[in-house]
This record gives sequence, C-alpha cells and structure tokens, in this order.
Amino acid sequence: MEKQTAPSDNQLASAFDLRRLQKWMQAVISHSGGIETGIESEEARQEIDVSVGEVERIIERSNNLTSIERLGVYGNAYYARLMECLRESFPALVHALGEEVFDEFSFGYLQQYPSNNYSLCHLGNSFAKHLEQTRPDAQQSEAGTVDWPDFLIDLATFEWNIEQVFDGPGVEGQSLLDGEQLQTMSQERWANGILEPVPCLRILAFRFPVNDYFTRFREGKQPEIPAPGEQFVALTRRHYVVWRFELEQLEYELLQRIMQGETIGESIQAVADGIDTQQEELAGRLASWFQKWAEAGFFQAIKTS
Repeated sequence: MEKQTAPSDNQLASAFDLRRLQKWMQAVISHSGGIETGIESEEARQEIDVSVGEVERIIERSNNLTSIERLGVYGNAYYARLMECLRESFPALVHALGEEVFDEFSFGYLQQYPSNNYSLCHLGNSFAKHLEQTRPDAQQSEAGTVDWPDFLIDLATFEWNIEQVFDGPGVEGQSLLDGEQLQTMSQERWANGILEPVPCLRILAFRFPVNDYFTRFREGKQPEIPAPGEQFVALTRRHYVVWRFELEQLEYELLQRIMQGETIGESIQAVADGIDTQQEELAGRLASWFQKWAEAGFFQAIKTS
C-alpha cells in the first residue's frame, strides 16, 4: 500500500489559480494599512482566506526574510513607483515643495486616495484636493485670505490639467473653425451661433500667476513662490503639444459663457453689461480675442441655436 503524505506548502500555494493569487497579492501589497492589515482585509480574504499567521502557506519565507518581509519588498516597490509617477506629473510642484516634502504629501495622498484604476492617467485626480484638505494652516486661515498653500493648490491644479489635456482626447487630423470662416458669417448667424469647443480646451482661473511660475521652471530659472495675483489661462492641444494661453479676465468670462453653451450674442451681451467700456473699445478687444481663439484652434464648429 502506497504511503500517503501531507501536501507541501508549495503544493498548497499552487492549488490557487494564478488569477486569484494575483488579486490576493495586489490587495495585500497595495493596502494603505500595510502588509499585515492587507492580509487580514476582506478584499484579500475573499480571494485566499489565510490569516497573518498562515501566510507562509502562500508565500514561503527565504533564508533572510520572513513571508511578511518578502511581501513588504513588493509593497514598498508598489508605493515607490506610484510616488515616482506623481513626481513626473507635478515637476514644478516638486520644485516648489522640495522632493522630500513632496514625497511626504504624495505618500499621504496615496493612503487617502489609493489607486483604484488600471490606468495611471487618473492617479493624480484628487491631488490638489488632498493639498486643500491637509493644508497646514487649515485651522488658522481666514475666509477670503490667500496664502502660500493656495499657491501649491493652484500649481497642482494647473499641472494636473496640463497632464489631462496631453493624455485626453484631441483633434489631431480634424478640421477646425478658422478666422476666415468667422469673418464670412452673416451678422444674424454670428449672433445666434453656438461655438463648439474642442474636447481638449480647458479654461482655468487661479489666485497666483502659476503659468508664469511654470514657464520659468521649464526654462530652468529656479523660480520662487510668487506673490498672489489672479491669472486666467486656457489650455489646448495641437499636434500632440499642450499650448498655454494667458487670458484677460473679461476674455475668460466670455469664454466661460460660450463653453457653457450660450450663443455668441448672449455671451457678449452678458459680459458687456457688466463693464464700463466704450463700444468701440470692446469691439476691438472682441475681434482680437476671436482671432486669437481661431488661430489657436479653440473651436471645432459653429451651430445655430
């Protein structure tokens, strides 16, 4: 009669299919509470129901490391890679904070907002929000005041929008609305027209001149945190390059209304009603703005309401 032996740990581990093992390991090494908390988490135990004390059934210890320590190597590498990705997405913010402080913020961010998408394109979605929630002067700052944490939040918002415009949908290879088409339209069609913005167009308002700061950083000039000052910026993409355009406040307000779906006539009238400017002066500014927008490829088409 053949002698029966108990299955080895390797045989136990191999009994689990690869997909379950991968999902278990992902749940363990990515858990914000650490490896042991990850092993005991519901997500991990739904895949492989083992406790911390039983984990050697799944991951063998080595000569120098326990099973927990071996998993910890992967856990550390996982977070190191995500933090590296965040540094690549926010290079100017890394300069403003310093790499060590930035890494502290980014590690805390990953604990609060764990990566839950297969694509790293969404990794920094809530980073500016995290800076707002963890700002060091959150208890002391008065409503309406603007201070250096607001600059960091603005800069994070600015850099993430650049990243999203670059990675998002564009209009490469498509025809766009140009200045000549606008000039040849009848006055009625113009007034009742609704401009269709390109999908990569974003307009942003900031409390600090972050576009100037970013430009100096890209030029290698080691900029310092600037004084507060409103800045309005449009971002778009042409030929897979992100372009940045500084806007006047009135220009920003007009673009905002147009992008919300108002007709050109309604948008201009609403903006004109809120300012004390001669009609001739406003007409000249409008002509200049529309020409700039057309040359920059802000709009795909014009529809009649």
